[in-house]
Amino acid sequence: MGVGQAAVGARATRELAVAGFKHPVDVRPRPFLGGAVLILLVGFVLRVWNLGGASLWTDEVLTAFRAQTSLRTSLNSILASGNQTPLYFLSLRFWPNYTEILLRLPSALLGLLGIALLMFIIVRLYGNHELALWAGALLAVNPYHVLLSRTARPYALIFVLSLCASYSFLLLVQGRRTRMVWLVFIASSMTAYFAHYSALALFGAQYVFLVLARRRDRRLLRCWLGAQMIAAIPILSWLYRLLQQPPGMASEWIPNPKLRDIPLTLWHMSIGYDGVLKWYLVPGLMIVALGLVFGLMSAVRDRKAASENYYWFWLIGVPLIPVFLVSALVISFYVDRYFMVFLPALILLVVCGWMQHPRWIWQLALGVVVLTCAYNVASSFYTGGYRRAGWREVATYVTQDCQPGDSVILNRGNEKQAFLHYFDEEACPALDVVVLSDEPDTQPVEQAARRVWVLYRNPNEDVHRQGVMPDFDPFQPGLTHIGDWLIERRDRVVDQHTFNGVKVMLLDVSSAAGPALASAEP
Repeated sequence: MGVGQAAVGARATRELAVAGFKHPVDVRPRPFLGGAVLILLVGFVLRVWNLGGASLWTDEVLTAFRAQTSLRTSLNSILASGNQTPLYFLSLRFWPNYTEILLRLPSALLGLLGIALLMFIIVRLYGNHELALWAGALLAVNPYHVLLSRTARPYALIFVLSLCASYSFLLLVQGRRTRMVWLVFIASSMTAYFAHYSALALFGAQYVFLVLARRRDRRLLRCWLGAQMIAAIPILSWLYRLLQQPPGMASEWIPNPKLRDIPLTLWHMSIGYDGVLKWYLVPGLMIVALGLVFGLMSAVRDRKAASENYYWFWLIGVPLIPVFLVSALVISFYVDRYFMVFLPALILLVVCGWMQHPRWIWQLALGVVVLTCAYNVASSFYTGGYRRAGWREVATYVTQDCQPGDSVILNRGNEKQAFLHYFDEEACPALDVVVLSDEPDTQPVEQAARRVWVLYRNPNEDVHRQGVMPDFDPFQPGLTHIGDWLIERRDRVVDQHTFNGVKVMLLDVSSAAGPALASAEP
């Protein structure tokens, strides 16, 4: 009886330190290892399936350029943009990067690492293997994380670094202030800040948390500030260099957000968003919304007993609200993919919010969310909705039909870079490529060329969606400069073809007017 009572007492002491939790925790439930392996397998398949099938879109082409060109040219390109940091692009130089698969594979592997790391950290912080499995399952099929893990951009890296910095920070808050923990905290914070500006939200969330929840622990605050000063050295050095050559940053494509954009961001980050509210999404959206409300309320209510969840609360609020206000009132940089830093907090609070309720209810609710996410990912693969722009197909099409003396007109310089990345210049060496934003006077081109190819990239932008954008009318007035240019020469269009995200039109400019394209007739 004494042994039994001791076991019961030990079991009781291992109750979750999570707001509202009263469920005892098994030390290591038998299904955990098998479930974790299955989750990782699903996550791996979703992130590497047909990884090289889609063409690189303009931002990915920029990644390829920076990874493959000389170091000086790469750094100059990053400095010229001004809105990015160099770590991710320079790290790709140490990795084979000459195909789409190889360029994207680091992100896919980092996405898989993020799933494993999330489950590991939950077990270490909460001692709950079931919570770890459900959070891992939600992340494995999360459309937002899946698509960004299949992109040659730094967002999957941001997730991993955000987790590492947050985990080591929470260990420090719990009193585990060993030299190793401090080193991990400094290294992960330093790397995160140097990987993307959005990671600076970690600093803000941690500072607010320490001031509000740990204000009496002055020693921790002082040591934390010292560690942050060390972690900030690389990014501050980069910013100093950046200010020596002020970049021409432009965010005109990012609209000022409205209040509706906040729930759309949470929708996108939880179950995936493609611009259409379909009936089968409603249960999942309602479950996520309720779970997040439950989780946020519990995190605030039980902030002393469950400091971990209180930190996750601030990791969501600190990036989201200030970015929204600055974007709405000053200059807009409100883009969903920049919020990857708080995705771990969103998933954890949704799961924790539901696990306060009877077991069968939260298992059913979270199961519906997992199935909804999995269906959205599978649907995007089936329909090709994850393919953003078909520059490879565009270049192949032009290559097959180009003739000596032809010219190509595009709207912006990044589109030219994307086209030339795939275009076989040996097939048509004399092809003249003109960027309309740089050379608005096309009269010399039209006089010298017999035919002009117009590559009209889809002008529709969306701060929420990651994949294909809604179709557009190339002859709609006032949409873009290249659209207005086309309207004046509509009667010269002799061929038109649509690819993912790009419309290709061939104009016969050898005479005042050519045979009109049938589809272009009024």
